[in-house]
Amino acid sequence: MHFDENHKPVCRIIILNYNGEALLKECLPSIIDAAHHSRYSCSMTILDNQSRDNSQKFIEENYASLVDFVKSPQNLVYCSFNDYIKKLKEPYVLLLNNDIKVDPKFIDPLMDILMEDKNCFLAASQSRNMDDGAYHGSLSKMEMKNGLIWGTSRFIGYEKKIARKNLTMQAGYGAFRRDMFVDLGGFDTLYLPGTVEDTDFCFRAYRKGWRAFYCPESIVYHYGQMSFKKEFGISGLRRINRRNLYLFVWKNIRDPWLLIQHLFFMPLHLLKYIAFGEWDFILGFKDALIRFPEAMIRRIRMRKELSSISDRDIFALSKSL
Repeated sequence: MHFDENHKPVCRIIILNYNGEALLKECLPSIIDAAHHSRYSCSMTILDNQSRDNSQKFIEENYASLVDFVKSPQNLVYCSFNDYIKKLKEPYVLLLNNDIKVDPKFIDPLMDILMEDKNCFLAASQSRNMDDGAYHGSLSKMEMKNGLIWGTSRFIGYEKKIARKNLTMQAGYGAFRRDMFVDLGGFDTLYLPGTVEDTDFCFRAYRKGWRAFYCPESIVYHYGQMSFKKEFGISGLRRINRRNLYLFVWKNIRDPWLLIQHLFFMPLHLLKYIAFGEWDFILGFKDALIRFPEAMIRRIRMRKELSSISDRDIFALSKSL
C-alpha cells in the first residue's frame, strides 16, 4: 500500500529478509515511521529470500495494509534485488537489510540528492553501529593495493570527514536511480553468497561516469552481517571475501600496469598466506580459481561497454576523498 494515497509513489523501499522475524519486529517500525515522515511518496516491500521462520505471518498479521510481502524465487542474497527491481515502475528504489533501524528523517536527504543530480546513481546514508551509535561506514574509499582491490570506511582522517557530504566509492544499501541500477544489471551473482558485490557495482557505475554520494544527514543504525556471521563464521567470511577480491580484479581491471602489479603480487600473497598459516585465504584463492572462467566470461562481455573514466582515474578520485 502507498503511504501517500494522493500521489504516485516515486520511491519503493525494499527490505531484504531471510529468517529475520525478530529483526523485522525490532527494525521495521522505524522504517514505516520514516516513510510517513518523508516529503516523497513511498511504498514498501519485504523481499523475502525463502525464509523458513514466521516472517511472512508476522507481516501479514501486523502490516498487511502497509507493506507488500514478496517471496524471491530463490535465495540469491543481494542479487535477489535484481529481478524484482526490473519489474518495478517507481523511478527510485531504497534498498535496506532487515537488520537496519533508521532515523525518522533519513529518506529525504537521499532522495534530494538523486533529484538534484541526474548523474548520481546512488545516495548512501551515514551508517552507525546499532549497539553504541558510533560511526559504522558508507563514506568509503576503493583502491588497488598490492595488486588487489581494497576498500574501507576507516581510511586515515575519516573522522574529520564523516559530517560532510562527499562522494563515496562503495555502498551496498541506500537510494538508487532505478534505471541506472537496471542498466548495470544489478549485483553480480559471481560473488555469491556475498561481499565485494557492492564494490563491483559502484566501480562499474563510476566507469560509466556516474557518481555515488555519501549523505551524512541521512542516518541508519546497522547490526552488520548478522546472517553471514551466523551462517559462515569469521573464517568463512574471510575465505569468501578473499575469493571475491581476486574475482573483482580478473573481471574488472583493464589497466595493463595494474594487471602487471596484480600478477607480480599474486605469488607473494600465496607465500605470505602459507607463512602465516592463513588457510582461509589460501582456500579463498582456490575458490577464486574455480570461478575464474565465470569471471572471464563477464570480462569479455564487458568489452562492449564504453568507459567514460579509466581504472586509474577511478582510484585517483577515491584517493582525493
